[in-house]
Amino acid sequence: MDLYAFFFIIMSIIFIVPNLLKKFRIPSITSLILAGIIIGPYGLNILQVDETLKAFGEFGAIMLMFLAGLEVDNETLKNEFKNSLILTFFSITIPGIGGYIVGKFLGLDFLGSLLLTVIFASHSVAIVYSLLDELNLTKSRLGTLILSSTVTTDLLTLLLLSVVIKLKLGGEIGSFVFLTFFYIIILLLLIPLVSKYILKLFEKLHAQRIHFVLFILFISILAGELLGLHPIVGSFISGLAISEALTKEEHDKLLNKNLNAIGYGFFIPIFFLKLGMEVNIRAINFNYFEIIFIIIVSSIILKFLSGYIALKLLKYDKRECIVGAMLTIPKISASLVAAYIGLNLNIINESVFISIIALSVISSTLIPTVLKNYLRGGLI
Repeated sequence: MDLYAFFFIIMSIIFIVPNLLKKFRIPSITSLILAGIIIGPYGLNILQVDETLKAFGEFGAIMLMFLAGLEVDNETLKNEFKNSLILTFFSITIPGIGGYIVGKFLGLDFLGSLLLTVIFASHSVAIVYSLLDELNLTKSRLGTLILSSTVTTDLLTLLLLSVVIKLKLGGEIGSFVFLTFFYIIILLLLIPLVSKYILKLFEKLHAQRIHFVLFILFISILAGELLGLHPIVGSFISGLAISEALTKEEHDKLLNKNLNAIGYGFFIPIFFLKLGMEVNIRAINFNYFEIIFIIIVSSIILKFLSGYIALKLLKYDKRECIVGAMLTIPKISASLVAAYIGLNLNIINESVFISIIALSVISSTLIPTVLKNYLRGGLI
């Protein structure tokens, strides 16, 4: 297919489909995944997953994790860090162990079950932050705790994902883990120092500021790849580090007016579209629905229980425990990226891949709706 025709089809779908389905209250992420299923090789076969689409999809995943890191207000992270470690511990261990058991129950091998551990444990910084903001909880003690824990949890699950990838591709794990922690510490210390100086130098030159931020993103990824780290780890860490260097005003301006436009305007939608194109709907049978049901229900229950128990230990009241526990459930960025990597490395099969997509979509759309209704007094 001609390159211009290829991008015309892609951009038409990205522009038209989410806006049409928005009338039926279907989120743009869901609509793009559905569109990908329809136009992909297992649907109408309009587009193939070629090298061009793979490259843009990969960068979409990188931008998704970078912007998730950049969303974080590091002052918020520091305020409730100690208490957040308790919530993080429960949020990772209970769902993580449960995910591994579910993986074994479904017949997955060690690495497949370990990947389910990552997915069950993961959160979503972007969704949690936007929900807290919408509910006016960002400055509350509970909101600060949840956001701080979400960042820590996502960081640790990404590191575990890197270990899973390393085990699959082969290599010495002990030195890999040590070098990974060293890499993260260097990025978190060095990037804010350099960024503060450079961003101040280009204070009125917005294009140069964007160029610098993207330069930092790619140099972090390249440094990580030398250690054998997947690009999503470097992108998330560099996002966190750059966020540390920004004032609130700079943060909002850089993120909302510039980088979100680049990421969510083009690359990230292509990632979701490509994700849908890799779903083999022709292979779906009754057994798939059983697997989808087991993964969705067990993940949601385990996440809720882990959050509720941790918040009870931290002396929150019943209502706060319910709200906080529900806020730990949504997952989208890390889980979808992990599913995508798992399928491409043959760590998981088609049925588990589809189940993770369903889990990500449902947890990131249904749970926020239930939470809003609960806070309005409509539930429980």
